Amino acid sequence: MIDLVIVNYNSSELLHDCLASIKCSCNGSRPNVVVTDNGSRDPIEYIRKTYSDITIVRNRENIGFSKAINAILSKTDAPYIVLLNPDTIVLTNHFLESVSDFMDLHPDVGILGPGVLEPDGRIQGSARSFPRFHSLFFGRRSFLTKIFPQSRLASANILTKNTNNTEPLEVDWVSGACMVIRRQALQQVGMMDERFFMYWEDVDWCKRMWDMGWKVIYWPGVKIMHHVGGSSESRVVRSVLEFHKSALLYFNKHIKKKRSLLLPPIYTAISLRFFGILLLQFMTRTFSHFRKKTDTTDEAARTWLYRSCIKNEFTNVQENELRRTRFEGITPDLVPPPVRTGSHQLPN
Repeated sequence: MIDLVIVNYNSSELLHDCLASIKCSCNGSRPNVVVTDNGSRDPIEYIRKTYSDITIVRNRENIGFSKAINAILSKTDAPYIVLLNPDTIVLTNHFLESVSDFMDLHPDVGILGPGVLEPDGRIQGSARSFPRFHSLFFGRRSFLTKIFPQSRLASANILTKNTNNTEPLEVDWVSGACMVIRRQALQQVGMMDERFFMYWEDVDWCKRMWDMGWKVIYWPGVKIMHHVGGSSESRVVRSVLEFHKSALLYFNKHIKKKRSLLLPPIYTAISLRFFGILLLQFMTRTFSHFRKKTDTTDEAARTWLYRSCIKNEFTNVQENELRRTRFEGITPDLVPPPVRTGSHQLPN
């Protein structure tokens, strides 16, 4: 049995698609799905009517991702927990059965992360090494990454490129967009640190797993699709602010005392990154008003993937071909291959 937990905030439309994909993936089985809503302003009651077999817990206000997750974890008891963002789509048939079998076969794994795809089919960098000083300047949304996207520093900590897209790989941390947690490891390591309101709680959790002797594995043999920022696009400034507040908390928490002299330059770097991203967001939104929108291939694929792939609307050859080219190889292996070591980098 698996407990599947989703934290929703103003993403009811995306949540509806996510739940539909879970239902399709399960092929008739009924997992214990719990949705906790953090005081959303958009309507969510129709979700309850559409999916009457799930549990919806409503919070009066946005209490943060970690706190919402912990409240549910304390009330569930399945041996494995799947955390899933509402802006994701489960792509692999029998997804829950596959990850459960994997965890059964690898009792030393505390957290498992699946392969994560962009809406256009590209592989998302969801498995990474622990952040270091250069990560602050070359993160996914940083100003320097936008200017120098091909720089080695921009992808230095992305570990998804180290696998053949099917075999499991030891990594430092996996994205909280979807992670499978072993209950036994959770009981030993502890729940999420509720000081992380949103962002970086996944990095912190994986760091604590490794510190306690549990492995973190990236397994692209099973896949989801993730619309990055789908739950936070409506409040960009708040989202950027919380990201950098959590970054400060993470480095302050995990930098060893003998390296405390690194904290002032890290604080400075995080501050510069924060204002740089705000400037970049302002410029992007300003110029977007003067730029004519075009329906590119990627935009068309993104629209089709969200609205069509989970509804089995593959009624012609073109749609089937697009699905095949975008998501070939998403059927999991009957027996998960052995885990490849070597990509996990113990922090200095």
